[in-house]
Amino acid sequence: MHSDPGAAERRRQLATTICIVVAVRWLMEAAWVFATRQVSWRLAFFWTLPSWLILAPLAVGTVVLANRFPFERRKRVLTVVVHALACAAFGIIHLTGITPFRVLLAGEPMNWERLQHAFIVAVRLLLYLDVVTYWAIVGMYLALHYSNLRASLAEARLAALRAQLNPHFLFNTLNAVSTLALKGDQSATTEILGRLGGLLRAALEGHTEEISLARELDFLDDYVAIQRIRFADRLSVEKCIAPDTLEGLVPTMILQPIVENAIEHGVNAQRGVGNVGVSAVRHNGALVIEVRDSGPGFLPAATHNGIGLSNTRARLEQLYGSDYRFEYGSASEGGASVRICIPFHQTVA
Repeated sequence: MHSDPGAAERRRQLATTICIVVAVRWLMEAAWVFATRQVSWRLAFFWTLPSWLILAPLAVGTVVLANRFPFERRKRVLTVVVHALACAAFGIIHLTGITPFRVLLAGEPMNWERLQHAFIVAVRLLLYLDVVTYWAIVGMYLALHYSNLRASLAEARLAALRAQLNPHFLFNTLNAVSTLALKGDQSATTEILGRLGGLLRAALEGHTEEISLARELDFLDDYVAIQRIRFADRLSVEKCIAPDTLEGLVPTMILQPIVENAIEHGVNAQRGVGNVGVSAVRHNGALVIEVRDSGPGFLPAATHNGIGLSNTRARLEQLYGSDYRFEYGSASEGGASVRICIPFHQTVA
């Protein structure tokens, strides 16, 4: 998993969120005890201390659940059901935990009848506070989550530009243009400049995070055409794309850095013809895209944390949360393989 420089800051924000919500909740309960039992504030806070100690781990669990079910569009109904049940469990666990302390502090006998009565009273008087507390924690977490998500997407977009159009690629392309121009090959020069312009526009002017796979493959064709100028007959690229995948949405220019790695470490690493294969199929509601090459594969000692793979994983995580798979390694039949699995979805008409 790639490193996230903002993870420490997000943990600090979440810890602050939990402390604020639980502290406010504790203050509200202490105020209720102060008003109804006519005791000092000091005694009211002491009486409600067990409530705070039970709320703290419940709040942490609520944040974990909110992270697992953040009201994503594709799982909204399931998320609502999960949070409704969790909210009820939050209140029952909390009120059950504080009931013995309420009986004890009231100086009443610790028997089943008194515990049952105290629990019913706690439900009637305090359950609404637990419901408010639960949804306050979820709401504050989601506000932080989507605020960080927006910032991370902006950072990922900049990193993607560095990975997708790195200086080596631009230098090699411009060098090829210069060579073709000196040879007087006007047609090839015009074609390569046109394709390079298309790639630059896609990278620099794209304002959408997702495009159709068909459009993504058009960008890839531009990139491969430029690389063929460099490698000539040494580069062979084959595509096996299932027709029912073409309208599926994928992250913009997600394939270019992966194919670039395949060419640089696969084709460029061997003397003969290097083969790169790109395939796409639908499987169990998911879009599965795979890029293979005929090179030496991933070296066992390599960390594989280059900017291309790290950036790809980061973008997938930001767009799909935990609802994706990103796998890479040496294929059993030789060469390297990179596989992306994301939910299949299309533009709503």
